[in-house]
Amino acid sequence: MVIRDRIALGVFAGITATIPSLLVNFLSVNLGFAKWYSHQISGGIYLHPGLTDSIQGIILGLLIWLIPAMTLGVITSYVIKATGEDFWWLKGIAVTLICMHLIVYGFLYSLGGATIVPFDFATNISIYIENIIYGLTLGYLIKRWGKIKIS
Repeated sequence: MVIRDRIALGVFAGITATIPSLLVNFLSVNLGFAKWYSHQISGGIYLHPGLTDSIQGIILGLLIWLIPAMTLGVITSYVIKATGEDFWWLKGIAVTLICMHLIVYGFLYSLGGATIVPFDFATNISIYIENIIYGLTLGYLIKRWGKIKIS
């Protein structure tokens, strides 16, 4: 499959790349390492912490989670197009860590809009690892689906 449209490519790759990172998050919380699921953290932007556990809160949290995933996908798609496919894995990880982990979690969440801000080490290291997995998967999918074949 080849997707030539950079925005569509970024959106599809961004959404698909959330699957492995959310699986790691699910395992991390269920094994007792992290305290918060990703959908709780994203849902906590709009809901009080107790509401993020309801079915509506889970759905809202997952839908909100997809917004930065799509945005990062589009940004990474253009970065890889502009700079070439070499080191696609590094570009995916770098864009994700800079935009999501540093700017969103490190800065925007601390401004007080979110009701769930994880300040414990375990949840933060889990989110860091999840962002690396997301960025790696994202870069791979953009390289794989964005390659233009010459016939």
